[in-house]
Amino acid sequence: MNSVQIIKILKVIAFIAVVIIEVYLSHQNGKDSGAASKSLSNRLHLSEAVIRTGAHIGFFAVMMFLALLVCKVYQLSMMVAVAVAAWAIMDEVTKPMLNNGRHCSLVDIGWNLIGVVVGFGLWLIMRSL
Repeated sequence: MNSVQIIKILKVIAFIAVVIIEVYLSHQNGKDSGAASKSLSNRLHLSEAVIRTGAHIGFFAVMMFLALLVCKVYQLSMMVAVAVAAWAIMDEVTKPMLNNGRHCSLVDIGWNLIGVVVGFGLWLIMRSL
């Protein structure tokens, strides 16, 4: 196995890891989610709103960027972008269905979609270099 193949495999592993972490954190029950963000907020001396907003934008930016890196064929990149954007919406829409104290927030959908746009923009910048 050469270094190019190893890098391709690492990209796929990184994408899968981000997806798993995002799904886990996003679908925690309300009590655990609140405790986790409060703990991180205290450690970093940032408000919980900043932590939560950053998580929405950050996870979806990284998810989009890695998804597009994994998808080498440019013709598929728009399909990947649409799929990640749909995920960003469905992630919030499905929360009330879990009956775990979480709710769907239009604001959070917006933060998720901003992350999608940021990830896509970073990918476009990287391609142009």
